[in-house]
Amino acid sequence: MVMVSDARVPASLPVILKDYTKAAIRTQPKDLLIWSAAYFRALTEDKVLPVKERLEFPIPESDNGVSPGIMRVLHRQLSGEGSVSWEQLQEVCVAMSVAEETAQDAWQRAGGGDGGTVDWEHILSHLAALSTHSTLEALQLVMAAVTEDPVGRRVENSTLINHYNRIHTHTNITPTDQYMEVVSYLNDIANYQEGYLMPSDLTRPSCPVIH
Repeated sequence: MVMVSDARVPASLPVILKDYTKAAIRTQPKDLLIWSAAYFRALTEDKVLPVKERLEFPIPESDNGVSPGIMRVLHRQLSGEGSVSWEQLQEVCVAMSVAEETAQDAWQRAGGGDGGTVDWEHILSHLAALSTHSTLEALQLVMAAVTEDPVGRRVENSTLINHYNRIHTHTNITPTDQYMEVVSYLNDIANYQEGYLMPSDLTRPSCPVIH
C-alpha cells in the first residue's frame, strides 16, 4: 500500500491568488500568459508590479498597445531606475503588450543604440509622441503617466516643459516662435499655481496652439 503524504498549501497562497486575479481584471492584459510571468517575477523580486491602478473602460483604442494606464505602469516600473537599458525597456513593454516597433523607435529617438542606457524620462517623451496624434495629446499622456496628484493631476511645470522640449525639437532643429509662446504662457500660468500645471491648462482658450 502506497502512502501519500498530505499536500501542504502555503498559508499565503490564497491571498496571492486573490491579489493576482484582481490585478489581472484591473489590468486587462492582452497576453495573459506573458503578463502573468512578468507579474510573478516582479512579485518574487520585490519590484513594482505591472498592474494598472484602475480599470480602463472602455479600453482606449491604440495601434501600438499604449494607453494612459499602460504608460503609467511603465513609468512606475522604470522611473526609479533613472537610466534604463534596452533589455529593461523591452521586458516591461513585452509584458504590457506594447508594440516592439514603437518601443524601438522611442529608444532610438531618445538616443539609445546598441548597449548602454538612456534616461527613462527621454524615452517617455518619445513614447508618448509615438502613441498620439499631436503634441498636445502627447503632453496630456505624459501628464497622466507622471502625476502624483490623482485628483487634480498636477505636474511640475519644469517636468512638462522638458518633455515638451524633447518632443518639439525632435522635428524642429531650433525652437519655433510658437513653441516659445507656449512655454512663456505655461510659465506664467504655473507662477500662479505654485509651479504646477494641470491638463486643463493646455486647452484653455488663452493658451497658444501647441504644435
